[in-house]
Amino acid sequence: MKRFILIFAVAFFLVSFCQAQPDTLKNITVTKDARIDLLLQKNKEINEENYLKTLKNMDGFRLQLVSTNDRQKALDLKTKMMAEFPEEETYLLYHAPYFRVQMGNFRTREDAGRFAEKLKKTFSGSAIVVPSKVVIKPSKDGELIL
Repeated sequence: MKRFILIFAVAFFLVSFCQAQPDTLKNITVTKDARIDLLLQKNKEINEENYLKTLKNMDGFRLQLVSTNDRQKALDLKTKMMAEFPEEETYLLYHAPYFRVQMGNFRTREDAGRFAEKLKKTFSGSAIVVPSKVVIKPSKDGELIL
């Protein structure tokens, strides 16, 4: 019985003591260390940097200029295309027994088609739009550049 009274008294005391008056809750100030903001900013930068490092390529399109088993012909064409279009990446791929010369990193098939039209002026062969993994170069502001 004494235990019951003691528990009841403690519970009553805690309930009545812990109830805050409405007037006391009006002036609450929260102070935080300024270093918390710096830590959050640093964490954000590290996460963005890691994300951009892992994001190296994506599905896109390239123009396939030739598929031949003559290695020298493929190298000559790659050299010619690199000289005429230095702003576009040119790739020499080997899938046995063929050497393939591909150009560009395009996000959409339409972009690749537009460049193929531009390419017809200097390249006598046919350029075929093929799906491929394209290389992404992230800029410093987080925008993706092909």
